[in-house]
This record gives sequence, C-alpha cells and structure tokens, in this order.
Amino acid sequence: MEQLREIVVGVLRATKNFLFSWDAVTFVCFVLVAGVMWYGHAISSEREATLHVPIRYSGIPQDVVFEPALPDQLDVTIRDAGRRLIEQNEGLSVVVFDLSDQIKGSAGKVHIAHDQIMQKLPSAIQGSGTAKIIGLSPDHIDGSYIERYNERKYTMHIETRKVPAGYNLRLFPPQVEVTVRVSQSHYNDISAKDITVYCDYPQAGEDKLTIKHIHRSKYIKGVRFSPTEVEYLIEKNQ
Repeated sequence: MEQLREIVVGVLRATKNFLFSWDAVTFVCFVLVAGVMWYGHAISSEREATLHVPIRYSGIPQDVVFEPALPDQLDVTIRDAGRRLIEQNEGLSVVVFDLSDQIKGSAGKVHIAHDQIMQKLPSAIQGSGTAKIIGLSPDHIDGSYIERYNERKYTMHIETRKVPAGYNLRLFPPQVEVTVRVSQSHYNDISAKDITVYCDYPQAGEDKLTIKHIHRSKYIKGVRFSPTEVEYLIEKNQ
C-alpha cells in the first residue's frame, strides 16, 4: 500500500509541476492557435448547407382551400464559404407567391414554375456573391383547390306554370324545403327572393311532378329540394 501511495503522490506532483510550468503555457497557447486556425479555415473554405426558406401565399379567398396543403418551405442546398453560409442562414426572409391570377371559379389548379421560384429567392441565395445553388426542393409547386361552401335552407311555396285556362293545379305538399349551397364569403348575400320554385302542368301519364327552380344570384352554387317530386290534383274551375 505504501508503494501505491508513493506512485499516486508522484503522479500528482508531476501533473502539478507541468500545469504550472512554461511547457503547459506553451501547450495551451498551441491549442488556442490551432483552434483559431481551424475555425478560420472552416469559415473560409467552401462548404454545402441546406437552407429552409419559409413560403407564404397571398391572393387566396377565404373560402378556398387546397387539398393537400401547399408546401410551407423551400429546401435550398447551396455551396459557399462557411462564413457566408452562416450569414445567409441567419438572414433568411419569407418568400411570398401571389395566386390571385390563378384562382378562378370554385375549383381548379395552380402552378408555380421553377423559374418563378428562383426569381423569388433572396438575392444572397441566388448567387449575388459566391453562392451556388446545387439543389432545390420542391423545384416547382402544383396545387389543387376547391371552394368551401355553407348551406342555407328555406321553406318555399311551389308555383304552378303552364296551367290551361279554366283549370287549377293543386300540389301535395304545396311547399318544399330548399337547400342552397353558397360560398362562405357570400353567405349573407343571398335570400329566398333569389330563388323561384315551380312545377309545370303535367303531361299525359305523369303520376308526379318534378320540382324545378330558377335562381338569380351568381353566388348560388347549387340547389336541392326535399321532396324532389310532388303529387297533384287537377281541378276544373266552376
């Protein structure tokens, strides 16, 4: 045990002498200089990095939805000096694409070409300095959209048309429930006055009459009835 204790004490004494000697100071300085030189080489040498550029879209009406959703970022792989890669990653700005010219009607598709994406990338990434773009995902953007609708319901009297003079056409039931499909943004822009519900005088052999309608609002995107047919009775006027 005494011999082991002397060995341990000797090691500790040698370590202490080294740490407080000029050799230790020289070693620490060497490590610091080497670290600085390595860092300088790292930030000046050419490297690759993938930058994540956020995307936003404008010109999309509230009642339009994309299925599936459009991508929310671009992954741009670039080659540049390490120092510039750090600067570019810290200074990324949002890329905005205006889709107002492409959204027409209640459903359709949009397309953002590769060239359009390249034009929108921040100038630092495009290569105004030494940066070179070597990868882009997605390299174009395609999307399909539909319009989100709400429904309004009305109970309406059914008009009769093409009834010969001297006759009366009675319907059973005389009213029908009308369900109107309308875009969310124009929900309050329609009323029952925009719709006329009617049945034509029956042709020979018709047991029931089909309900028909006319609507006078461009915001109405669909109409359905319950029931879709009614029974009738033809009466001759006295």
